[in-house]
Amino acid sequence: MDASPSQPPASGRLSTVAERALRHLFQGASLAFLVLDRAGRLLHANPRALVMLGAGEEDLPQVGLERLRHDLPPSLAQAWFEAAFESRVDRSELGTWLRLDGTVLPVRLTVVGLTTEEGGHLFVWGRDQSEEQLIGARLAESAGLQRHLAEGIYALSLVRTREEAYRVLLGQATAILTGPHWSLGRIEIREGHPKVILAAWSPSLAARLGPSLKGLEFPLADSGFAREVCEHRRMCFVEEASTSPSMIQPAIVATYGLRSLLGVPLVFEGRIAGVLFGATFQGEPPTPPRETMFPVLQSLARIAALALERLESEDRLEEAARLSRGLAQAVRDLAEAVDEEALIGRLFRWAAKLAPFPEWWFNRYDPETKGSITTHWTPGLEALGSPEAIRQPVPVAGNAFLEAIHLQQEAVHIPQCRTRAESFDLATWPFRSVVGLPLAHEGAVVGILHGGSFGEQGEVSLSDERFEALKSLAEAAGLVMKRLHARRALEAQETRFRMLFEQTPDPIVLLSGGQVADVNAAASRLFGLDREVMLGQPMLAFCPEWQPEGGSSEDLGRRHMEAAMRGTCEQFEWVFRCEGGREAICQVNLTRLDPEDRPLLHAIVRDITAQKRAESERVALERQLFQAQKMESLGVLAGGIAHDFNNLLMGVLGHAGLALEQLNPLHPIRRNLEAIQKAGQRAADLTRQMLAYSGRGQFVVRHLDLTTQVEEMLHLLEVSLPKTVVLNLDLKKGLPAVSADASQIQQVIMNLVINAAEAIGETSGAITLATGAQRLEEPGIRTMLVGQDVPPGIYVYLEVTDTGCGMDVDTMSRIFEPFFTTKFTGRGLGLSAIMGIVRGHKGALRVYSEVGQGTTFKVLFPAQGAMADAHAVPGREAAWEGTGLILVVDDDETVRTVARQALELRGFQVLEAEDGRMAVDLVREQGPAIGLVLLDMTMPHMGGEEAYREMRILQPDLRVILSSGYNEVEAMSRFMGKGLKGFIQKPYGPKDLLAKIQGALEA
Repeated sequence: MDASPSQPPASGRLSTVAERALRHLFQGASLAFLVLDRAGRLLHANPRALVMLGAGEEDLPQVGLERLRHDLPPSLAQAWFEAAFESRVDRSELGTWLRLDGTVLPVRLTVVGLTTEEGGHLFVWGRDQSEEQLIGARLAESAGLQRHLAEGIYALSLVRTREEAYRVLLGQATAILTGPHWSLGRIEIREGHPKVILAAWSPSLAARLGPSLKGLEFPLADSGFAREVCEHRRMCFVEEASTSPSMIQPAIVATYGLRSLLGVPLVFEGRIAGVLFGATFQGEPPTPPRETMFPVLQSLARIAALALERLESEDRLEEAARLSRGLAQAVRDLAEAVDEEALIGRLFRWAAKLAPFPEWWFNRYDPETKGSITTHWTPGLEALGSPEAIRQPVPVAGNAFLEAIHLQQEAVHIPQCRTRAESFDLATWPFRSVVGLPLAHEGAVVGILHGGSFGEQGEVSLSDERFEALKSLAEAAGLVMKRLHARRALEAQETRFRMLFEQTPDPIVLLSGGQVADVNAAASRLFGLDREVMLGQPMLAFCPEWQPEGGSSEDLGRRHMEAAMRGTCEQFEWVFRCEGGREAICQVNLTRLDPEDRPLLHAIVRDITAQKRAESERVALERQLFQAQKMESLGVLAGGIAHDFNNLLMGVLGHAGLALEQLNPLHPIRRNLEAIQKAGQRAADLTRQMLAYSGRGQFVVRHLDLTTQVEEMLHLLEVSLPKTVVLNLDLKKGLPAVSADASQIQQVIMNLVINAAEAIGETSGAITLATGAQRLEEPGIRTMLVGQDVPPGIYVYLEVTDTGCGMDVDTMSRIFEPFFTTKFTGRGLGLSAIMGIVRGHKGALRVYSEVGQGTTFKVLFPAQGAMADAHAVPGREAAWEGTGLILVVDDDETVRTVARQALELRGFQVLEAEDGRMAVDLVREQGPAIGLVLLDMTMPHMGGEEAYREMRILQPDLRVILSSGYNEVEAMSRFMGKGLKGFIQKPYGPKDLLAKIQGALEA
């Protein structure tokens, strides 16, 4: 083979190697590659070309030159390709391809003619230009939108009136989105409701709707579209209004032929100044804004809102400055008035300059008629009524308008009196708008300035600035009038009362309208304040909020003063708060005086604080002595009863225990004996409670399961309830334990259930017992009737709900008072005991009740981390046997019998002694043969303490177990350090006794 290089191919022809390379490039290129013959038939197309044409290999015959230059007529397309073949150089142009699905694709087209072994071909490749065109269009659109926005911002910054701002906003909105008809609405309060009022609109909308646009309004509450835009401050677009009745009222759609609606809120810093609307109508295509238009429209609306706020602020500043100048001149003029007539005349003149009300009048409160009386008025008011009619008193009570001004000292402006028709006699006085301004100074109203419009004068609306200026004018007039009144009153007082005031040793206070008009030196000393400080102050300023008898100082004081004003000589006790917080109990004599100008109240105040304190201390000491004597007597009685009852229970528990010891575990009567034993234990719990009450016992506190305590009492509860009462249970299992005394918990359960049954009475009803656990936090703790100082945390609760008669608020406030009861035969101690138990266990208690709806008591105890103490499960224990001689010493035969039988069953020999003297004699006789002594503490002839001392002298190492119905702490305190081997509390059973004996002998 010739190794020399091969000759290059002829011009216009491809070598085999080059053809293979072109085929590989042809198939894998990201551009569309096509091969056509000279006749324009498509011979080959790479995968990218098939995608761009939307065709498959089988569709190639359908692709002609007219599809590859769809932007040219067919003849020109054929000529363009032929020219490209003949030129032998590549030609490139931007054109379009017609895809098989009919869509048009912009393509950058490049062609070149080639000659291969098969002949002449046209090689075509194309690049998809659709994305570049889309980006260019979007950039052009964005630039246009930004230009419109910039033009709008600049124009809005130059506007000087609202109309200019409206015109600019509508024009720029039309430039941004040309399809809709644009309008602008502002938000106003009309007849007490917010509404959208059309304020401006585009010429196209005016041409479409005509005169109906003027005054067009719709309530916010009736339109979901308006609420979305105005309340939520969001742009909203409804494309088909006829299918969106929840957004746009069907009546509006039908009336105006509305098709689509766009709303853009004019919002700046959360405040809305209006709404920009864009609407299309039936027969017009909806024009939804493109995504790029949303931020532009929102920015334009925000700038418009800012411009409108700027214009409003400028108007307000200008008005405020003008009002401020006028108010300053008015105050100077009012201060120069020498009497009341001159003052009111100047007040009318300046009020008319500050506010556009055509009529003005002046009122005072008349305490005799309790009405508002007109004393001065402008001449125009007489066109509506005679002077007598004008002077006619108008009752203040029940008139919300007059009460707010006279009693609450509030300035009131009512722009539409028809909305408050209940406050006005519109038939006689056709009010349209009115303003009422109290002339008040230091809490006292000296008169009322009114301005108003009537009938054809129309409604008058005041800006906030004008209203505030009127209030300031009235305040200044009140100060001047108060000064005139004070000067006149002072002159009269000086001639009538000064001598009497200064010479009397009793404190004297003169009151005018509830305020201090004068005090003498004795009163100043009582209150610890200078006379000048007290003058003009309301008397309530020197009183606590509540008086000891339970009423408020304001209510009780008003009653006494009203009675005195009627001529009654009022005598009563009253608590005053003096300087430094000291409270003085005083005897007050209140009478009416009648000077020339107005009536006064004359109060003689005698300090009886020391006298009342001495009397209170004496009563308290007597009560404490009586209580102590009563508690001591009851304690002695309870202790004696408990001691004797314990001995009786020894027989019950002891014999039941002995029977159980000797009875087959499967014997049917065993359950009855166990029930007797359990009842005896509950009785023992009651005796311990009696001992605790007497001061000679203590409660046994252990971890309890509250649900178990309720379940154990169910039978007792059921038999205690009438047949008409149903007991429902909602008891939760697995609750945390509570640290409590079982007998006290049972007492709480029983008392609450019995109270619930008595609340239901003889009618049918239900009681629900529920247990559970919950977390208490500070807000919930503050609602408790008992235990408002408990710490937050987990609490286990017992809830007792009845369907009974319920309680009113007054009854609920007293249910925990000792001896308070609503029952015919009650003692009033049940709920008091529950309150004491709850407090003793550091718990809380809440009561819910309504008259006729029943009552719920909820008792909460602190949850403990430990589980509840388990009850001992009866079982067969290994029998312990003993030997030796045991001496049982007790004055009760039943106790001795139970102890003897229990010990003999375990192999012991038993000696019995009925008192301490007999026991000492037996120890003296038997000596060391006695292995142990079971010694009662309280016996006749010789008690346990003395007997123990004698026996220890005779037998120093003698083992002794002390037995008593009192608690271990009290009993053992007498034998501390004397060698006792143990203590067992009555009543006890055989097992308890044998356990103590075994422990003492094996120690």
